[in-house]
Amino acid sequence: MFSYETRIGILTVVSIVMLIWGYKFIKGKNILSSSTLLYVEYDDIDGLSISEPVKYRGFQIGVVGDITRNNEKDNLLVTLDVAKDEPIPKNAVANIVTTGFMGGHAIELTFPKPCTGGDCANSGDYIEGRTKRMLASMVGTPDEVGVYIDEFKNNIGDIVDTLQNKLGGEDGQASQTMNDINTILNNLKNTTSRLDAMMARSGGKIEGMLANMESITANLEASNADIKNIISNANAMTNDLKNANLGTTVTKANTAMDGATDAIASLKTTLASADGMVQKLNGLIDQVKSDDNTLGMLMNDKAIYDDLDATLKNMNFLLQDLRLHPERYRRILSKKKMPYEAPVNDPATSGN
Repeated sequence: MFSYETRIGILTVVSIVMLIWGYKFIKGKNILSSSTLLYVEYDDIDGLSISEPVKYRGFQIGVVGDITRNNEKDNLLVTLDVAKDEPIPKNAVANIVTTGFMGGHAIELTFPKPCTGGDCANSGDYIEGRTKRMLASMVGTPDEVGVYIDEFKNNIGDIVDTLQNKLGGEDGQASQTMNDINTILNNLKNTTSRLDAMMARSGGKIEGMLANMESITANLEASNADIKNIISNANAMTNDLKNANLGTTVTKANTAMDGATDAIASLKTTLASADGMVQKLNGLIDQVKSDDNTLGMLMNDKAIYDDLDATLKNMNFLLQDLRLHPERYRRILSKKKMPYEAPVNDPATSGN
């Protein structure tokens, strides 16, 4: 069986290893698996933080390991911790993108083709970095934006015709409503003209921004057919709405509100569960602070610390004596007993 001091030492080493592993695991790293560390320089990281995901085509292949400030170049250095089995080309681009309206961020890796052999980035290499704002992260290519606008123009005409059929006639109030709508459309036309002029002045900047979105174009192009179907369905729904029963519509709206209430109740339940987890964590910390368990005694009992310190000092004296008088320990297997001779300068008694 191990001695008391040996068990204390083993427990200390195991506790330190578990503490380091747990800290790395919370930050999104696994010290038991190898990874590739790539470095990216940014002028602005747009709120990116450590442990944000690193993705390729939406699939997570790593995390943001560290963010430091480079005072020499006056920029920010971001460390990407990527799985070892994910080959990344040296010409890959690390784009900071917004993942939602709530402000989440991620790094999306884009590259023209996979790498093989020497053109793959190794741990410690630098790759190019770019930052995309929310609009740049979500909008498509110029051609797709034009398709969306054309579809919107074609379908808004049907909506206006429906409103004219509903509000037309000799009724004075309906005529006034149409005049108001015409006024709104005229204001919208003026606003569109001003927006067109502003877009013309900013054409160069917009072209540069759209040029950085070539990697997303292929994904959005595959969605064109679905978007057209959605717009067609919206057109059909508009026609149905023209002939719909308002009372039925209100009833369905109330049903939807009831569903939203159920979702809020579910969210409250989730928050209550999270609060319970926090309380359990506080209880665990209290147990660590108390002296009625092994870990608490190890952290709070000074006597254990003194015993461990004395053991380490005695081990140090033994190693010094072995170094100064090795001939004493070469006679351990001999049957001849030799009297112990105290050294002239004994480290255990000289205070060294």
